[in-house]
Amino acid sequence: MRPETTRRRESTEERVARFARESGIPLLRIGLGVVYLWFGVLKLFPGGSPAEDLVERTVSALTFGIVHGDLARVSAAITEIGIALVLLSFRAPRSCAVLLVGHVVLVSTPLVLFAGEMWAGPLQASFEAQYILKNLVTVAAAVVIASSHPRVR
Repeated sequence: MRPETTRRRESTEERVARFARESGIPLLRIGLGVVYLWFGVLKLFPGGSPAEDLVERTVSALTFGIVHGDLARVSAAITEIGIALVLLSFRAPRSCAVLLVGHVVLVSTPLVLFAGEMWAGPLQASFEAQYILKNLVTVAAAVVIASSHPRVR
């Protein structure tokens, strides 16, 4: 390999690494923010979210029936939209991480509350359970966001 080719490749690798360092956390926040905003907005409208029934039953179970039906759905929507706004604000990374982890814990409760629906057998997760389990990625994202500077640009 010719020396100038090696230098060019190293330069490209360095540029890619710099881009990843500078853009990784902002892109992570934007991506999660868009998803939370999208899913939250869908929950504002009756029948808008495929998770509507599960959300309503979960919130009702967690509040011992005090919050149910439309109020449960709209409460979940507002919570997710709020998390999206914090993500997209590029402020308060540690608070943002706490919100994300808290939300994941709450949305994971159907795995236990409705175990008969969530699991067909050991490690045989229903479609809904798989949807919930993918939130482990959100926890990892929360850890990365918490490690970022107070104001990420």
